[in-house]
Amino acid sequence: MKTNKLSSVFFLFVSISANAQDVTTLLCQGAGTVLESKVSNEMEYDEKSRSYTKMNSTSTTDHRAFSGVTNIEISSGTVRMKLPHELVPPINKAQDGWFTLENTFIGDKEITEVLHLNAFNKPKVRIDRITGQLSLASGFQDFNGSCNKIDSNSAPKF
Repeated sequence: MKTNKLSSVFFLFVSISANAQDVTTLLCQGAGTVLESKVSNEMEYDEKSRSYTKMNSTSTTDHRAFSGVTNIEISSGTVRMKLPHELVPPINKAQDGWFTLENTFIGDKEITEVLHLNAFNKPKVRIDRITGQLSLASGFQDFNGSCNKIDSNSAPKF
């Protein structure tokens, strides 16, 4: 009886280990831009009423540059990403910081998918499997990075 329990525990351990090795982890360092809106109000002081009155309001939209790191996990035909905080909108579909990508195509030379951030923002993602280049683009933001495969079995660097 003890041997059967031990062998089933060993089998369970082997199954878990095999599944953990099927995950490919990438670390992508890069830079991008995000859409940023600014509103400025011009105020004027009225001597008679001894108060400020709003004279003019100006709104501008521009792209702000940033740099950051993206984590990617590829496993069993699914891809998920953890993005730099600049790319994550306040209302989003992340689970524990991870976004699962949709319409994933994993080919020999590239991986393409759609990143569903929220109902309005669905950037397209492309990872070149030959060069390691990552591109993420939509009308709201973009990010380009260079990806390196992380070996989870390697020794710590420090």
